[in-house]
Amino acid sequence: MSRDHDLDPQLLRSFLAVADTLHFTTAAHMRGVSQSTISQHINRLEKILGRSLLERNTKDTRLTEDGQMLVPHAKQILAACEAAFDEFEPDFLSGHIRFGVSDDLVLSHLPEVLREFRTMYPSVHVSLVVGLSSELNNRLQSGELDVACTKRFLPSSEVFEGECVLWRERLRWLGARGFDLQAGMPVPLVAYEKESLNRRRTIEALNQAGLAWQLSFVSDHLSALIAGVRAGYGVFMQSALLIDDSIVPVEASELPPLPELEFLLVPGRSTRAVRALMRTLMENVSRVAPQGGEIPAALATPQRATA
Repeated sequence: MSRDHDLDPQLLRSFLAVADTLHFTTAAHMRGVSQSTISQHINRLEKILGRSLLERNTKDTRLTEDGQMLVPHAKQILAACEAAFDEFEPDFLSGHIRFGVSDDLVLSHLPEVLREFRTMYPSVHVSLVVGLSSELNNRLQSGELDVACTKRFLPSSEVFEGECVLWRERLRWLGARGFDLQAGMPVPLVAYEKESLNRRRTIEALNQAGLAWQLSFVSDHLSALIAGVRAGYGVFMQSALLIDDSIVPVEASELPPLPELEFLLVPGRSTRAVRALMRTLMENVSRVAPQGGEIPAALATPQRATA
């Protein structure tokens, strides 16, 4: 291996993009460069290291043993570069944050907290990505999000690097004000049309209680599900974030108890802007969490810090 060259971060970024996707075209799209540029970067890196990093043929791309060994080193080098830039950034924050949130959070007081963040850091631009928790987790892992506020059912062995639990709550059966279940009839459910953890847990709770149920209203959008509940089509299992004048807890002894879940912040990358957004959310969690949400003691009396 030649020691006359340094490991260019651009080469390492292209290598990691290929290592993550095992596909040159997809890696080029992620990096915003041409496929030939990705190939040139990999060739230069292999020449510098004197090792073959990838096995390539017409069907697939695989990491060699040396390529697998390089992955953690490349990540450490790029993390060190990012940390160095963070230390010498100007006092004011700027940049762009891709922020993922679950759809129920959009209906909470989150926009008020984002307004405060915008006032404090007007040069930081935020792109809000709304989706199911499973979708947000996947997009975090693929590098499409910088930070996400997602949910985790309890108990769970799932742990995310750098996570911060915002609050814990037990889910509620919610329905339109004045809605009553009809004795001896299947429980009418308002649920996501496609498979989701929320839909699966709802059905599991009813099945375990031995209750008959039927899907009375389905949609892939929470706003439509809310409309269905307000129209009296049935009940759904949701966070207390959705309780308002028209949607209230359904108090029916025959309905089974529901699981607990946690709302948590998960960073995809650690920049000063991302850390500032996370800190703003943590300091204002009591404004976002629903009544009855259990906020960790460490967040109940937040200490403000500088970026």
